[in-house]
Amino acid sequence: MTFEQYWAILIKRWHIILICFLVVGLGTFIGSKLMKPLYQSSTLVQVVIRSSSNNQADYNNLMASDQLVQTEATLATSDSVLREVASHYPGLTVSQLAGEVSSTIKLNTQLFEIDVVDQSPTRAASLANDIAATLIKQQSQAIQQDNAQAQQQIQQNIDLTSKQIDATTAKISALQAKGKNQGQIALLQAQLSGLQQRYSQWQTALAQLELTQAQGGDPLRVAQPAQPAGSPARPNILLNTGGGFLVGLLLGLLLALLYERLDTRVRTPEEITQLLPWPVLATIWRAKSSNPEDVINPTGNNVNVEPFRILRTNIGFASLDKPLRSLVVTSAQPGEGKSAIAANLAIFMARAGKNTLLIDADLRRPTQHILFQLSPDKLGLSNAVLSFSISSVPNTPSMPDVPNTPYSHQYIARASTAKMPGVPTPASQSLEPFVHAVGIPNLWVMPSGPLPPNPSEFLESRVMQRFLTVIADCGIEVVIFDSAPLLGLSDTSILASKVDGALVVVDTSRATKEKLKQLKPMLAQTGVRVLGCVVNKLQHKRSDSNYSYYYQTEDQNSGEKSARNGHMPSAPVPPTPFEPPFEQRSRSN
Repeated sequence: MTFEQYWAILIKRWHIILICFLVVGLGTFIGSKLMKPLYQSSTLVQVVIRSSSNNQADYNNLMASDQLVQTEATLATSDSVLREVASHYPGLTVSQLAGEVSSTIKLNTQLFEIDVVDQSPTRAASLANDIAATLIKQQSQAIQQDNAQAQQQIQQNIDLTSKQIDATTAKISALQAKGKNQGQIALLQAQLSGLQQRYSQWQTALAQLELTQAQGGDPLRVAQPAQPAGSPARPNILLNTGGGFLVGLLLGLLLALLYERLDTRVRTPEEITQLLPWPVLATIWRAKSSNPEDVINPTGNNVNVEPFRILRTNIGFASLDKPLRSLVVTSAQPGEGKSAIAANLAIFMARAGKNTLLIDADLRRPTQHILFQLSPDKLGLSNAVLSFSISSVPNTPSMPDVPNTPYSHQYIARASTAKMPGVPTPASQSLEPFVHAVGIPNLWVMPSGPLPPNPSEFLESRVMQRFLTVIADCGIEVVIFDSAPLLGLSDTSILASKVDGALVVVDTSRATKEKLKQLKPMLAQTGVRVLGCVVNKLQHKRSDSNYSYYYQTEDQNSGEKSARNGHMPSAPVPPTPFEPPFEQRSRSN
């Protein structure tokens, strides 16, 4: 996906991002405010490294200082230190104290820090200082104990060497008194010299140890004692809130992208053009279902007047190269408003001065008779096709008194003399009984009539093809078929293969990506020329420029609705002859 596509998704799903941003951020802020404040105090302890005149010893001490600091920092939180400190505070256990204490090494220094976090700032400082003092005391005691053991061991070696010297001297004196064994005397004198040298070394070591102990002192000292904190260390409300808002923003972005990936709905014309290879010819705004005039035959300042005009114009542009006489209006699934689109398209075609015939070819759930307030018992498509099943289409008679025009009654096919239910007598056989005027100039409506038990076979029959031939030659300029939904039924596929073009209605409140993907190959199999799509029931906002330009309040339009020309009548109007009113103009030509 490109950056523009990602940006479009973020703009589309901005409400998810905003909700996550606010919920997580404000939740973190409220949670931080409800938490008990904890105060932190720190004691800074220095590890003392003694120097000597020996440069090599100084270097070794510096090399070992880092390890010594790490060792002392670890001992600060050892069980022996914490146990002794916890005994100074009634009710404080070692495990509780261990959860409040931590030690931190200061890199490239001989310092480490003892940190204590507690609900009381004074207690936190007291614990930190107490831990440091206890550590120093235990380390001093350990050093003193080690020195005492070393002195004791050296002193024992001195005493043992002294006894050996005395014994060897006594042996030498006894042999000299006898004046014999000069070789043995020389051997004893060599041993005596070694013992005296060893005795001198032990004496030197004891003196050095006593000097080091006297000069060394404690290896640890407090560089900076802990002080009670003036403000809590945790929770850090500002930091937590900022982190919460950041996490909420990232979560919102992730959910928006995930929701877009998982969402199968289609809600914008841009998404429709990405899924279908056909152009969007018009966008019809969602109308108020409580007002029929907002759905059928919009006039005046209604927001959908211009969209239907645009649809009519775009269909005219699409038929420049190839004449378009018949058009089927369909949709992927029921309830997408195809019948209303077909009705309004026929109305606006008629307003443009074109003789228009609207045929309700939805032989399963017809609705045109309801939209135009026609009686349910009106003859319609099924009656007309049934009448042609027993007739043929003769050649145009050559009558001197009646010109051979497309509008002549003699040109309409007539039935045989056989009588069938719902079929007029031969004397009156024509299309006139099956088409009905609806009070709009240039517009006639043919309802579905009685529903056949087998709509698919009915539409695929030869008689239906004969009927379409008669319709094409009767002088009507535009024939609009309101067909059944395409998916799951074969009715529309059959009818689409017999007409000049198809118009697909997509309801943005119901359409899904899966349905639209199925729609494309099904129409391709019929071979029909798909003119484009009509986006229906798009949710409008007054902030939309192309909507607000035509928007007017109900109060502004209430005085105009009664004076509109061509509005749907409240009751059915009497039918008028099917012969178009401009027959004289045609005959004069």
